[in-house]
Amino acid sequence: MKEKVHYVIEAVLAVAVIILFVLQFSNNRKLTPAAVASGNSAVESPMPIAFIDVDSLISNYTYSIDLNEQITKKYENSRANLTEKFRKLQSEVVDFQRKVDTGSFLSRERLEAEQQRLMKKEQELQELQAQMSQELGEEQLRINEALRETIISQLREFNKAKGFQVIYGKKNDNILFADNVYDITGEVIEYLNRLYTSPSSAKE
Repeated sequence: MKEKVHYVIEAVLAVAVIILFVLQFSNNRKLTPAAVASGNSAVESPMPIAFIDVDSLISNYTYSIDLNEQITKKYENSRANLTEKFRKLQSEVVDFQRKVDTGSFLSRERLEAEQQRLMKKEQELQELQAQMSQELGEEQLRINEALRETIISQLREFNKAKGFQVIYGKKNDNILFADNVYDITGEVIEYLNRLYTSPSSAKE
C-alpha cells in the first residue's frame, strides 16, 4: 500500500512540474514573426525547443554524403580485392582437382603438400576477410563520431542566434508527435551545407 501511495505522489509531482513548466512559458508570451506579419496578436510563440529529423539530416548534409561515399568506396574496393583473391583460389582448387583426377602428381607427398598449401591459402583469405570487415567497422565508427562532433559543434553556433533551450534528435518513433513549428531540420541542413566545402568543390 505504501508503495502505491509513493508512486501516486511521484506521478502527481511529475504532473505538477509539467504544469508549472507550461505556465511559465504561457506567462511570457511573445508574438511569432508569422503573427506579427498577419497582425494576429492571439498567436503565441512556441516554447524554446526544437527537433531535427536525424535521417533527413544524414541524407541531405553534404559532409555526411561525402563521408558515406568514402566508406562505400573503401568497402567496394575491399570486396573487389577479396573477390579476386577467392576467384584465383577457386581456379587453383579446380586445377588441383583436375591433376588429382588425371594422376598428374608424381608422388603422394607432392599431392598432400599442394592440398595443404591450398587449405592454408583459404584460411589466410578468411582471416583477411575478417580483418577487412573489422577495419571497415572501425572506420565507420570513426566517421560516425566525426560527423556527430561536427554537427554538435555547428549546432552550438547555429543556436546562438536562435536561443533554443533544447534541440531533440528525432529518429524513428522516439518523438511520437510534435507540431511542425518545432521542426528545424530544413533550416539546420541549409545552415550546415552553407558552412561545408566538399573536397571536390575545393579543387575546382
